[in-house]
Amino acid sequence: MFYVSKITPLFFLLAFIDLFLALVLRATGYDHIDVALIAVFGFVLHTIIGAAYQIIPNSQQTALKFSQISYIVFILSLISSIGMYLRQFEFASAVSLVAVVTFSIHVFSIVKNISPVTVRFLLISIVYMNIASMLFFLAGFTGNILYQTAIHTMTVGSMLNAILGVELAWIPMLLMHTLNVRFANLFFYAHQMSTLGLFVSFYYFDYKKIMFAGIFELVVLSIFLFIIFKALKSHTLGKIPYTVKFFLGGMLFLIFGVLMGIHLSASKMLQFIEVHMDAMLLGFGGLTIFGAMLHLLPRIVWNMVYIKKAQKGKKIPNVFQVVDEKMANYAFYSLMIGATASVIFEFLMKREIASIIYLLPMLFFFYVLFIKLLIFYEK
Repeated sequence: MFYVSKITPLFFLLAFIDLFLALVLRATGYDHIDVALIAVFGFVLHTIIGAAYQIIPNSQQTALKFSQISYIVFILSLISSIGMYLRQFEFASAVSLVAVVTFSIHVFSIVKNISPVTVRFLLISIVYMNIASMLFFLAGFTGNILYQTAIHTMTVGSMLNAILGVELAWIPMLLMHTLNVRFANLFFYAHQMSTLGLFVSFYYFDYKKIMFAGIFELVVLSIFLFIIFKALKSHTLGKIPYTVKFFLGGMLFLIFGVLMGIHLSASKMLQFIEVHMDAMLLGFGGLTIFGAMLHLLPRIVWNMVYIKKAQKGKKIPNVFQVVDEKMANYAFYSLMIGATASVIFEFLMKREIASIIYLLPMLFFFYVLFIKLLIFYEK
């Protein structure tokens, strides 16, 4: 790694706590909109900020200037999360908006090369992040914007662009496959059209427009799936890396979640809105983000430990020894089962059980990644 972001592990830990408490609070009776706000403007937002602080400087081969600003952004994000836990969404949205704008100016200041498709996806993700944060703020203070509009701007505009952009780089790399740049660029431009369509549809919150925009998004996603299928087909080195398994599992929930969203828009059976929410946030978002953490965080910690111990002349283990492969695979299967069970129990209107049943594999994942990393760091 050219640049190691020491703030990224803190953002990832905060993001994990955000999702954990969102599920705990849902089990205690919080409204699904409240839970979605905590999950989206906590778990999703803080993961993207943390990942961007690591990925963007490395993509530019430029160290981040005034790195102390990242700690200010983290403190603001932490305060925002606490405000959301307490249902003080107006206060939380104002603090979060300041954090997002500060973060955006901070990382955009070093961006000079936007030719890699992943960089463009991340930059577009940050643009939608700012729009979503502004809508979150306006929803609480003016009442003219729906919280649902802010939530979907963050998920469709920021989360999807960030995740799909990173996967375009990481999946072919992990499978030793050369990315087809022509198809990647085609997908980038097509996805920006479908994202804009969904954003406009949710802004006006017109169910018919949302349905057609969702169908268009599903068609565009087929280009992405084709790129990933080509990478999988070319993989001849045996077993699939566990990180890729997390990404592929997330894609299954993404397709189901989009189909469910289209169905809800067409039928207006809004009693099943939390089925769509669990598929997108726990299935797609959860599996993909946890897979990204498993890929990125051990490398960050390894580099931090390497520099520290190399100065003392100590022997350094291989980066692949930081996370136990068997345990990582167990974490993947348990999260797949947990997300699937959550969706099923949401269909049965058992939201408390749906929350609790996902918390168990989350705690196991916490042990596999965070506790193991702490042990590795202290050795």
